[in-house]
Amino acid sequence: MTHKEHAALVARLAVGAVLVYAGASKAAGPAEDFAFVLSAYDVIPKDFTLPAAALMPWLELFVGWALILGFRTRLAAAASGALFLAFLGAVGSTVLRGIALPDCGCFGESLHFTPAQTFVMDSCLLGLCWLAWRERSGPASLDSWTERGL
Repeated sequence: MTHKEHAALVARLAVGAVLVYAGASKAAGPAEDFAFVLSAYDVIPKDFTLPAAALMPWLELFVGWALILGFRTRLAAAASGALFLAFLGAVGSTVLRGIALPDCGCFGESLHFTPAQTFVMDSCLLGLCWLAWRERSGPASLDSWTERGL
């Protein structure tokens, strides 16, 4: 395995693990709790806050597991990148609008980060998404097994 393949594998597993942990943390609690956090961002119309809070943890879990398993790796990396871009936009908009968030809500009730910490974390994870996307299927992935006919 080359250095680029190692880097892509680590990136894929790291982003996947973060998304799985984040999704599971939020899915473990009532959607109303996460909807309350989402409403503080004031970026989603009120009528869509609860449906978004109910859907987002499962989307994070699905995309995270796809990355960990290497299933449709480029699509999963692009989807995770889109999620992190959306998260960065939401956090950035609260800072620009002077909205004080008690925490990011990224990991439900398990971990709490400030907007600045969240911005740095999501920026790093976005970079890792790019690494995972660039290497395509890479080693130790379902994609590479299916490409070889296994």
